[in-house]
Amino acid sequence: MYFLGKSYVHEKDENFEDFIETLGMPIERAAFYKSKFQPVHKVERNGDVFTLSAVCPDETKQVSFKIGEEFEEKISPIHVAKTTFTLEGNTLNQVQKFPHGCDVTYKREYFVDKLITTLTTNKWNGKAVRYYKLKA
Repeated sequence: MYFLGKSYVHEKDENFEDFIETLGMPIERAAFYKSKFQPVHKVERNGDVFTLSAVCPDETKQVSFKIGEEFEEKISPIHVAKTTFTLEGNTLNQVQKFPHGCDVTYKREYFVDKLITTLTTNKWNGKAVRYYKLKA
């Protein structure tokens, strides 16, 4: 898990705007994610608790979890998902299951010099990819 404690800076996206459209967010929130949510990602570990941070100038998101244990993740003031993280080598998977039937999967593949995050949902046949480089 050589990626622990390292920061990865957003570089570019593929199909991310289309992915955001499938989630049914309010217009203002969707616009924020499409244009301004270009975070620096970092994963840290304290014992068996991991913390995933996504930091950008306008917003910071942070979630703490144990591998393989489902928990309630507060996404927004009105949205809560049942979330589970799994770790396979240097791939960190996150599955969010929402009460309205939408499931979202994040596949984060960590490499020596980059992070590639693939996003899918059961409400869309496509996939989005976000690319990050290791922060110097």
